Amino acid sequence: MKNGILFFLLLLSCVTFFGCKEKVEKKQLNNTEQMLLVLKEAFEKQKENPDLKGKLTFWRSQLANPKFSSDSVLSSKIHYNIAGVFYALNELDSIKYHMQIAWLLMENTNGYPEDRVMLYSGLGNVAHLEQKLHQENYYYNRGAQMLNADTTLQLSNKQKITIYFSAAQSCAKLRQFDNAFMLNRKAIALLPFLDHNPKDTFRAYSQMAWCFSASNQSLDSLYQYIKKMEKVSNVHPDHDKQRFVFDRKASYFIKREVKDSALIYGRKRLAMDLADAEENGLFAASIKTGNLYISQVDLAGIFTDLNQLDSAKFYLKKSEEFSKAYPNHIDDESLILYEQNRLNYFFASKNYVEAENEQNILSQRTKFLYETENARAIAEMGAIFQLQAKDKSINHLNETVLFSQAELQRNRFWLAISTLAFFLAIAVALLLYFIQRQRKLKSETERVLLEERLLRTQMEPHFIFNTLSALQSFIRFNENVKALKYLNQFGRLLRSSLESSRESLIKLSEEVETLGNYLSLQQMRYDDAFTYHINIDEAYYLDNICLPPMLIQPFVENAILHGINPNGKDGIITIDFEMLDDLFLVKIKDNGKGTSTIKKKEAHKSYSTAISKDRLAILAKDSGLTTSIDINIDENKGTLVVISIPIKLVSKFST
Repeated sequence: MKNGILFFLLLLSCVTFFGCKEKVEKKQLNNTEQMLLVLKEAFEKQKENPDLKGKLTFWRSQLANPKFSSDSVLSSKIHYNIAGVFYALNELDSIKYHMQIAWLLMENTNGYPEDRVMLYSGLGNVAHLEQKLHQENYYYNRGAQMLNADTTLQLSNKQKITIYFSAAQSCAKLRQFDNAFMLNRKAIALLPFLDHNPKDTFRAYSQMAWCFSASNQSLDSLYQYIKKMEKVSNVHPDHDKQRFVFDRKASYFIKREVKDSALIYGRKRLAMDLADAEENGLFAASIKTGNLYISQVDLAGIFTDLNQLDSAKFYLKKSEEFSKAYPNHIDDESLILYEQNRLNYFFASKNYVEAENEQNILSQRTKFLYETENARAIAEMGAIFQLQAKDKSINHLNETVLFSQAELQRNRFWLAISTLAFFLAIAVALLLYFIQRQRKLKSETERVLLEERLLRTQMEPHFIFNTLSALQSFIRFNENVKALKYLNQFGRLLRSSLESSRESLIKLSEEVETLGNYLSLQQMRYDDAFTYHINIDEAYYLDNICLPPMLIQPFVENAILHGINPNGKDGIITIDFEMLDDLFLVKIKDNGKGTSTIKKKEAHKSYSTAISKDRLAILAKDSGLTTSIDINIDENKGTLVVISIPIKLVSKFST
């Protein structure tokens, strides 16, 4: 009874202490939130102000206000609003400057996820203006991922829809159509919650139609969304909606090879573009976006298909005149379409000499486009790697801050209970035991997760180093064609590696695709010194099976390095996947010489294999399943490596 009273007194003191602390923190939090509401009201008032310079003066004056300047969250919000004004003024350098300050002020601050989502969206807008497509996609998708992860975020449905639309559009540009469809549908699901906004509804249908058209998927679905666009345009008509309807219809009938209908809507689209150009001159949207050029090129192609060669020649000439007058308003893909239609025209007119010349021009332009895109993709991927590293360091800093706050809280706790003296000794001992146990469990869990992340980050530089060494060899010996093909393959593999780098588990289908890309790269590197086969039972549903990424590749690398003769052409590498309860057996077999393999293993320490073994050990501890790596060497038949990997089914993993 006495011990029970003492324990009650202890709990009462703890509740009193933490209750007071919570009130203080809540009061501080409310001060920031209250000032954020003030800024929100000011923003709504400034929206009605047509004077952009006046808006800029107002927000700059708020930076000097001590109520805002002393708080990083409030200062970040003001810089974000200033960037918005410069966005309307189309001053890119100023937009970047204030967005960077806004992000720096917020990145080390806990909480405020809504503001972080909007900052990601703003950074995506900056990357869009700079035409850095991969960075644009990264920022927009980070914002969309935060929306998906937390449905309680206090953002308006209009803001959520805009973020989903932006992320979907950037995914479609990178031909990530599955993500584009998913994000567009999330935006469409929110449309009923808006107060009748035909502009967003029309944009949703238009983006879905464009995805179906660009991905060459269901033409019936494309037509259904065109009909929905047309319905909205009829109820709420304007110039832009009508032009988009004509554009989508022209594309649809071109794909259906209904040439008469394609010609009708192609002409309607061109007429609107010409009217816009005549009315607005250099500031016409049809000129700035290059839509007028595309309309003329498409009509040239349609007339060529109809064998109306005089008309086709006329529009090819008009396209050429546009390209000379406005070269900066035409993208590379549109130029390639022009060259292709020009080539078709020469063939149709039986001018085979010009057709041959045009074919050479088209080949060179296509090659240049791919080289430029690959170089740009690699450069932007490097920047994204740096962004991810920065995000990791920020998360680590936040964890350190939280740990320091927990330490401070514990110190106050000890100060409070010290006043209860020895009467509370038993209760204190029980409480300490509980805290110590929980801290130990938490520390052990964090250590295991940290070890696995560290091991995975060590593997990627090892893999990239080996691959770039091969590319350097091609360039050194002036094998440009092979180097370009190798670089293109490497870009695809690096993209898949990037997409899985932040995941602890990936789908088996993605791992199989990555292995296929890797083996294809190595096959090129060793001049087809080996062939490979990846065997998996068709009964398995690859998207339902999840396993750790980049775990099998080091053993495949060893099979290539130690199991084949680089100077020969008879190497064979076979990878078999088999399911065994909750374990997945991966068998990697080569037909190399066992004795030479042993010598190479003695002379070369495989760091990636050692890392993979450590990762398997961590997985075994985490899953409670037995993992293993068995290596069998036969001098006549080669080497067989059998890896037992714990897996998870999607249904289990998602819950």
